[in-house]
Amino acid sequence: MASNVQNNIPLPFISRRSAVLGQHYMVASTQPLASQAGVRILEQGGNAADAAVAVAAALGVTEPFSTGLGGDCFCLFYSARDKQVYGLNGSGRAPAALSIDRLEK
Repeated sequence: MASNVQNNIPLPFISRRSAVLGQHYMVASTQPLASQAGVRILEQGGNAADAAVAVAAALGVTEPFSTGLGGDCFCLFYSARDKQVYGLNGSGRAPAALSIDRLEK
């Protein structure tokens, strides 16, 4: 599927950044290839969380000096089903003995 995102739209002011417009969604990151990974996930029917994971994975490759697997994670996620905002603070270190059972309690 071809992307419907328009790149390099002329701007009425001087900028080093490319303007990007989208009609149905938007993905932004510090690296265009990582953003494109998120766009493709959305085009294939994924949601914002799926796109964010794709962007994070791509940034681990395209900017390994800035981010990586196992880094910190902060997220506000709106669930349309529940009509509620959920917050995730995935910062700091996890104990070596941490288990899924402990997290679920």
